[in-house]
Amino acid sequence: MPIKHKVHELILKNGAKGLLIDVPDTTVASFEVCFRAGNEYVMRPERQQTAHLMEHMAFGSNKDFGDPETFSQEITKNGARYNAVTWDRDMAYYIDCALMEWERILDVLELTVVEPVYKKNILESEKGNAREELTGDLNNYARLLNQRVYKALGDTLMLDADKLTTIDSVTTSDIRQHHDRTHTTENLRFVIAGNLGSHESKIIAKLENWHLARGERLPVTKAHYHRAEPVTIVRKDMSSVRFLLSIALNRELTMIERDAMGALNHILTGTAHSRIWGKARSSGLCYGMGSRTYSDVSGTSSWDFYGQISLENSVPLFDLIIEQLRRIANSDLTEDELYIAKQYALGGFQMRGQTVANLLDWYAGMYFEKDEIDNIDDSPKYINATELSQIEALAKEFLNSGIWTIGLIGNVTEADTKILYDKLKGLLPVKDEE
Repeated sequence: MPIKHKVHELILKNGAKGLLIDVPDTTVASFEVCFRAGNEYVMRPERQQTAHLMEHMAFGSNKDFGDPETFSQEITKNGARYNAVTWDRDMAYYIDCALMEWERILDVLELTVVEPVYKKNILESEKGNAREELTGDLNNYARLLNQRVYKALGDTLMLDADKLTTIDSVTTSDIRQHHDRTHTTENLRFVIAGNLGSHESKIIAKLENWHLARGERLPVTKAHYHRAEPVTIVRKDMSSVRFLLSIALNRELTMIERDAMGALNHILTGTAHSRIWGKARSSGLCYGMGSRTYSDVSGTSSWDFYGQISLENSVPLFDLIIEQLRRIANSDLTEDELYIAKQYALGGFQMRGQTVANLLDWYAGMYFEKDEIDNIDDSPKYINATELSQIEALAKEFLNSGIWTIGLIGNVTEADTKILYDKLKGLLPVKDEE
């Protein structure tokens, strides 16, 4: 069971919203502050790395500390850990600290979020770091394949290679403007966790004193996927092949539907005795593969099968995948399989939320996305509500959507990818665009 805690939503007078997770008897505190300020909210696409560079400059200079090194010494002097991260939609700042210094750390977070100073020399250094990061990502073959496949399906994301070309043109003025436009109280969400219930009024007073403009909650960019031609990325230095089969829907899944797909993915690829990966491994076809389901507030969901395999084993592996998906479409699941999947998920629930940081991560996910509280203690209810008929209906909806593609990266040719694509056409419909 998750550690004992209570969740209280705080709605501040300045328009900011967040959660206070009171965890009795703990000796740590965790803070996360999030804005819709990621790459997709940059005003000029040719300067797309503005958001990423702003994140790199977080915990840098501010009104009280002139350089990142001095500020780092101040933040960490009692063992606190800090970082910032940027996605296409969100930018988040987070700090974990000892409970004894929660108030000082919240003041540190205010300096970082509210009163940064963007200096040209620090920007130039972080441009170098951003180049190093993105150049390294070009060798992350799974990431590269994911980007290319999702972009083919209609995602508006920018490829890492293209991001690199936008770094040089970013100025401190761009970063300041992006901060001022996105870092507003209405666009701010936060989650604070720890033994802090008795300090709620002080926390509210501090957050309401953050001198940010009122602004607005920036809207989520809606997405629309479509069927795509196969994707082939030639990397002759690779001795094996990575694959990604993505099947999509143009709608968001409910919480119960997400758990239903989680059960199905467990049955298909979750263990060494699963229908696809278990059988592939026992047959010597594939050492590592899996499946996953994504669902996003943008209005899209995807069901992915991914892994690494030798080219000569790709055809028999996909024969196995197709065979099992066809069986699912023909209502071939059993109640025993579902029961085992539920028990596995319930066991995972027992191990979840065992630290303050774990709890913060759990609640931040749904709250930052949709302003909704996904009570971790409700997980067993959703897991137990899963029914075979629901899994089969969802699987059929994905398989009949007509929105899909496959990608390969490695020492492959377009003909190699097309062989698998043509095999999949026997299972997945090819529909004209509406």
